[in-house]
Amino acid sequence: MQITDGFVSTDHGRIHFLEAGSGPAIILLHTNGNSAYEYEDMLNILGQRFRVIAWDQPGHGDSDCVTRHYSVEDFSDALACFMEALGLKTASVLGSSIGGAIATDFGARYGDKIDTLFICEAPVRTQEVWKGNWSNTEKNYGMASQTMAQIENRLNHVDEEFLTRWNVDRNKAGSWTMTQVMWALRQYDMEGAMAKITCKPVVVVGGKSGVKAAEPIYRKLIDGMSFELMENSGHFPMLDEPDVLSEIVVKHIDAKA
Repeated sequence: MQITDGFVSTDHGRIHFLEAGSGPAIILLHTNGNSAYEYEDMLNILGQRFRVIAWDQPGHGDSDCVTRHYSVEDFSDALACFMEALGLKTASVLGSSIGGAIATDFGARYGDKIDTLFICEAPVRTQEVWKGNWSNTEKNYGMASQTMAQIENRLNHVDEEFLTRWNVDRNKAGSWTMTQVMWALRQYDMEGAMAKITCKPVVVVGGKSGVKAAEPIYRKLIDGMSFELMENSGHFPMLDEPDVLSEIVVKHIDAKA
């Protein structure tokens, strides 16, 4: 599968993306400190049937830097501008972690632009939990480069090539931007946004991730949602089991069609 890259100009700066395939559009939103390359395996898999587009979130990858604090709503607005620049009136949207929060906000405020919505590994935490864990958050994102020992327990497959890609992306984003993304998550009303979603999303969590504890909250607040538990994945299902996550995407898009 040929993967190409490109740029579009938006009100949120120039946004870089990777793209593969043709057909109904799927947009993939990566995790904090990563880039479109996080979805390289899924681009190859889903590109067999769909037009798959993975963006570099503003401030990440090869997209323009952000020069102020971006809220989750700002990133969601940037996604709407990104779709407009690509000429897409609608698309299926899948986001993970901060990408999942952006997908949640997009579902709450831009539901008419969504075909099928996939919310992966989006954290739902109380302010007390955010505050109590903030020192660990700063340690994780306050320094860009990480060692093999720091990440190997978070992912199923880590080698030197992967570590290099991981650190290239984290250094492109930089510690300030990554920490500001965590502030955006901390200050975002996830529960309020979930209650406003009307498009019946698919919620995906990893069986080895702490996010799965939020399942009752998702079920309570999102009417008609579907729930998928990826037993052998942690917080990065697109890296741990790209084939399984791709199967989930295809299953739900086909079911809706």
